[in-house]
Amino acid sequence: MKATAFKFGPFELDSMRVELRRRGIRLRISPSHFRLLLLFVTRPGELVTREQIAACLWKEGQNVDVMGGINTAVNKLRSHLGDTAATPNYIETVTGTGYRFVARVVEIDEPEEPLQAPAPASSDAALSSPPLPAPVLPARQGFKFRVAIAAVVVVPASILLYWLFASALAPKAPRAELELVYATSSGDIRSADISPDGKLIAYVRDTAGRQTLWVKQLATDRVLQVDDLDGDHCPGLAFSPDGSYVYFVRKPELNPNGVLYRVPYLGGTPVRVLSGISGEPAISPDGRRVAFIRSTLATHGEDSVVTAGVDGSGERTLASYGAPGIHFNRIIWTPDGKYLVFPFQSHLMLIPAEGGAAQQIPGDPWVSIDDLGALPPGRSLVVVGLRKGSLRPQIFAVSLPSGEIQQVTHDLSQYVAVRASADGKALLAVQNQILSSIQVLATGSKSEVLTLSAENQAQNGVDGLAWTPTGNIIYGSLSDSHREFREMESDGTNQRMLLSGSAPLGFFQLVVSPRNDFIVATRWFENDVANIWRLDLNGQNASQLTNGKQDFPLSITPDGKWIVYGSLQGDRSVLMKVSSQGGSPVQLTDYQADSPSVSPDGKWIACLTVSSRNKSPSLAVIPISGGEPTRLIELPATASPPFDWSPDSRQVAFINSPDGVGNLYAQPLADGPAVPLTHFASGRIFNFQWSRQGRIVLSRGSDTVDAVLIRNFRH
Repeated sequence: MKATAFKFGPFELDSMRVELRRRGIRLRISPSHFRLLLLFVTRPGELVTREQIAACLWKEGQNVDVMGGINTAVNKLRSHLGDTAATPNYIETVTGTGYRFVARVVEIDEPEEPLQAPAPASSDAALSSPPLPAPVLPARQGFKFRVAIAAVVVVPASILLYWLFASALAPKAPRAELELVYATSSGDIRSADISPDGKLIAYVRDTAGRQTLWVKQLATDRVLQVDDLDGDHCPGLAFSPDGSYVYFVRKPELNPNGVLYRVPYLGGTPVRVLSGISGEPAISPDGRRVAFIRSTLATHGEDSVVTAGVDGSGERTLASYGAPGIHFNRIIWTPDGKYLVFPFQSHLMLIPAEGGAAQQIPGDPWVSIDDLGALPPGRSLVVVGLRKGSLRPQIFAVSLPSGEIQQVTHDLSQYVAVRASADGKALLAVQNQILSSIQVLATGSKSEVLTLSAENQAQNGVDGLAWTPTGNIIYGSLSDSHREFREMESDGTNQRMLLSGSAPLGFFQLVVSPRNDFIVATRWFENDVANIWRLDLNGQNASQLTNGKQDFPLSITPDGKWIVYGSLQGDRSVLMKVSSQGGSPVQLTDYQADSPSVSPDGKWIACLTVSSRNKSPSLAVIPISGGEPTRLIELPATASPPFDWSPDSRQVAFINSPDGVGNLYAQPLADGPAVPLTHFASGRIFNFQWSRQGRIVLSRGSDTVDAVLIRNFRH
């Protein structure tokens, strides 16, 4: 049977429905561009000439600028796919001849049903219309005129009653399906907001570590770069209530506080408003004041709720909280401007804007609250977070003051942030899509890999990846409703379930002891509590080893006797160790230290530290007994953990992404710079581990963040 649908990268093209979807979300695409894309995907790897493209786009004899029209059509199609001519992932230009579709295409005979909102409940019983009254027949002729008048009154009244009954009892028209449309396709969005009239979006892009501020007109797709942050980072932005200005924050990456600026949405010279702002700005509904969070320390410290005039005057601190503080420095105004709302631990808090005690909004605790926005015109909110039973952060609507919760999205996407237009009918969400697979680096190669699992949204290996002492591989994975750990041989065969737990809580970073006799893992609970547990190899006989606020990540000594881990103590993470048999933990550092890795010879711990504010993170090497570092090596600004040792304990490897592409680098403990272990030309590395035999296993794939419009939303 001839294929009717095709899959390539994150896209599905369905020729029967005439739909193009990206990870389940339907994209707007014109019929001509759809025909052109269908022409390409049905001929992958083949040359498609300009003559063939012209025949696909226009009828014979149609008077058009063929050359210009083809260029415009192909460029528009590339825009839909997030592709470029310079570095094509899908459509490659064959100079002077035509184009070639270079992505791998998979034919699908029976495509999966598209993602839909839950269907409204239907009535079980058929609704019958109430009978019309019988006609009035006069008994005597003298009543003829009176009966005629009665008929004029009774019959229309009966019709009216019938209409009212039928309207009340008839099943309601089904609510329009939520429509999700990508507003950006670059995959590098960090924050975004929608203008009050819903016609513009402002967003920050992070391209190879450099952030820029943009505004896009949704009706025309025209974009304008408003500002270059020149190496600074933007933790958030917001439109003014009249849509004339964009407020945004600039701060050095490691500085806890930044500066708030205001710039016209059409561009111009940014005007400094105030300093000491740690998160995104929240502009009051009347446009006169700004609310924000101010942190006093680089990690958690004390977070304060502050308001000020939009000219920077009249600062006022309403409340302050110690560690762990206000999550992600988020705060918003209620649509009526009377209150401020912010997340604290596992609850939403409400505080009067003019001052007073903060109160907890009713409702069961959240697993996590990642973002929130006002939902006009009432006093409702939109929240990105995790609820019990959620697998990934989704979007919810919360009614105030009751705290009643309505889930808006029900999909496999991972949402980061959400905003609403002034009428509350359109939402702008920032959506993160992680596709990963387990790969093993080929022996002697720096770019050739053996792929052991399909690239998908299960986030294979992202939250846990390790070699077993017997040379097998264990990795974490997300199923439909559970977080799992699986074990397989080094060639991907003989997979088996190792451990499974309800999502989103459960175990992370599973590690098998060097003697292959037990497992240690971090287990997360509500209220952002994480502890270390020991289990048998079959996942049974679980026992808790630590009781800290947040104990993670972990590493195990070669003899299997000690677990070394990072532990949140006050406003910073320090290194601790605990016996694998249980007992009292021992503190190893009194300075900021995290992401430990114990060397194969059992003598050293490599960890991440920040020696002072505004300095780049450093790789610290400390004795296994703890204390001050014996080596302190400054890392590139684009480096990130985890760390892992080479089998000979002479090098420490880490992930580095200087141009947005993830590669592994190894830092020698002897003098000398870090050297690349891999030379990948694309993709991200989420996790890795060096085996004691010198092989490297990777969790590798793509990590895209885009802004998505959600229409047909009603609360």
